[in-house]
Amino acid sequence: MPAHLGIFVLASSRPVFMLQDLVRRIAVLGCVALSMLVSTILQATAGDRIALVVGNSNYRKVPKLINPANDAADMAMSLGRLGYSVRHLADLDYNHFRQALIEFGNAAKTADKAVIFFAGHGVEMDGKNWLIPVDAEIKSEIDVYAEAINLETLIDISVMPKIIGLVVLDACRNDPFETTKVAAAGRALSSRPSKAAAPVSGTPRSPTPFAADTRGLAPVEVSDNVLVAFAAAAGTTANDGTGRNSPYSGSLLRHVETPQLEINYLFRIVHDEVWKETGTQEPAIYGTLPKGDIYLNGEAAIASVDGGADAEQLAWEFVRSTNEIATLRRFAQQFPASAHTAEIDQRIAQLQTAETNAWKIVERQKSLAAYRAYLDLYPFGEHVESARVALASLEKSAKPGQATGQIDMPGPPPASYQLASAETTTGNSEAVEKAWDVLKESRDKSVVGRFAERYPSSRHNRLPPGSDLALRPVNSTELMLQSAHDSDVNACFDGDSGACARSIKKYPDYVQLQFQLCRSKGNPKGCMINAVTEARRRGLLVSAYTRSEEEKVRNREYRRVVARVNQNVGNVVSGVVSNVVGNVVSNAVSTAVSNAASSAASRAASQAASAAASNAASRSASSAASSAASRAASTAASNAASRVTIPSDIRLKEDITALGWTDTGLRLYRYRYKGDARFYVGVMAQEVARQTPAAVSSGVDGFLRVDYGLLGLDFLTYRDWIRRQPHSDID
Repeated sequence: MPAHLGIFVLASSRPVFMLQDLVRRIAVLGCVALSMLVSTILQATAGDRIALVVGNSNYRKVPKLINPANDAADMAMSLGRLGYSVRHLADLDYNHFRQALIEFGNAAKTADKAVIFFAGHGVEMDGKNWLIPVDAEIKSEIDVYAEAINLETLIDISVMPKIIGLVVLDACRNDPFETTKVAAAGRALSSRPSKAAAPVSGTPRSPTPFAADTRGLAPVEVSDNVLVAFAAAAGTTANDGTGRNSPYSGSLLRHVETPQLEINYLFRIVHDEVWKETGTQEPAIYGTLPKGDIYLNGEAAIASVDGGADAEQLAWEFVRSTNEIATLRRFAQQFPASAHTAEIDQRIAQLQTAETNAWKIVERQKSLAAYRAYLDLYPFGEHVESARVALASLEKSAKPGQATGQIDMPGPPPASYQLASAETTTGNSEAVEKAWDVLKESRDKSVVGRFAERYPSSRHNRLPPGSDLALRPVNSTELMLQSAHDSDVNACFDGDSGACARSIKKYPDYVQLQFQLCRSKGNPKGCMINAVTEARRRGLLVSAYTRSEEEKVRNREYRRVVARVNQNVGNVVSGVVSNVVGNVVSNAVSTAVSNAASSAASRAASQAASAAASNAASRSASSAASSAASRAASTAASNAASRVTIPSDIRLKEDITALGWTDTGLRLYRYRYKGDARFYVGVMAQEVARQTPAAVSSGVDGFLRVDYGLLGLDFLTYRDWIRRQPHSDID
């Protein structure tokens, strides 16, 4: 089956005033006419084609539009004739728009093809693209967060269909709220920042005010065969036209029903016609389509390619570079008839022999240097867990300043495969996913990362390092769908402030709830600015798709923050545990101590911090610092400080294994913090939040922390947890 494709089409708003107001209409109604096709809920069948069509004309706070209603109605008829199950909606306010997207998103999960078409007003604000419901009352640019629908929500949904999801935006970019001025700066709502605007710094602040001389939506970048079509290229304006439909929608309507017209050619034809008709407007599409043909009217011929052979060749290009035996074995199991089977068997034997010899050296010496050398050379080896436990024990008992020395240990022999062929590429999505099945469980991050860079996929959770999709800590669209049946959430979006407050406790990362709380209270002074600033600080407003310059700057800054957190999280556990930097240990334990209920524990933790800082300051990675930090963890953090919060966010952890259940019904896990080799035993903050939300808080880094004292639990290293188990033979 060909790769799924998401396409989003937006339609431009057009003038609707009397002839004597033509000039004013061109300035004001040059905004978005966006027609959106929404799918009805159907019984899932192999050929499901769904569409949601929305035409917003009767705006309540800005001049009404005429042509969006025409564009939406005509597009709904066309798609209906093509066999799409179409839901045609008109004049949606915010809550009904949200509900329509929830229904469409649920239907899209089992659909083959999905199209979204919206006609109405749309703006760019703060580097993001927004669709405006008819009830929007935007008194300042910051209100857009609570009053408008983020384009990224539609793109998230467009990832879901199996074959195609279409997003089309016929958008004129002039500001429909041009008379609405920002209170502080007096700037137009949708205008972009001036070149003189200060760049975003690491300190959260309110959104940058915009200059009034530049207009246009921000460009987007999408994968997973999602196609986003703009009536005019990002940063330019679309014409409204003088007929029933806009130039863009009119051209699209003339060709969308043409049989066997491949989508790429469909939009090329529309591009050329609009350019010829207007002389100024140049439509644009964003996204990467698969090599296989995709049609809105018609089906692609099934390519006569050997998906299995393509998958084997593709997987081999990555597998051949790894020293992880488990990945090599998965390749052999997935492709038992492969010509590389003999090479795989030989390579596995070589690696096993080398590791066996290395482990014999470790068992003879049982030294810090031996265990560390083994872990460096064989990070995926059979004895890794035993080596880590033994190394932790030796580090804990090591004397300050004790030398570790060097050890000569043989590493994995170089591979003797034949030279690799040219880089393999394929447009066969089945082959890509079959190859991914071999690689996705690999602990060799270089293998997984290189594959994700070549074949990124949000749908299959395959995101390359540095991706803004991977950067986004929370997917608001997923939260919208998950909470769709929560009565408090629905009441919140209906304007019930009490329901908003209750919903925020249940879904603390669903940032839109906080915005709606401000909206339901009439947006008292500072409410929205504070909410947006806090959401940005926590990374909840990271833009996954838009690529305006301000968003690039903002995302780069947040990426640096995340990198610093990931680097330190293995060394600092809620300001209590550190085994690297002495100053961090001192500051962290001091913070924990100040909150500890026991003065005796405070003295013990302070002494541990002082010892750790003293040793680690000069030898940050030495055994002395590790030993001191370990004592601080086991005494001050785990037992003494009864109300210390621990970073327990699942996003900070890896190598997670379920161990059992607590007496209160919480799942207990063994895991490592990213960047730290030591294993701990504890809970996951996301799970605790559902059962005991009062025990969960958000740290300054935006990650969730758990109050272990409130849960009646001790935070332990895995080794200490094992020692507490009956019949444990660990010292």
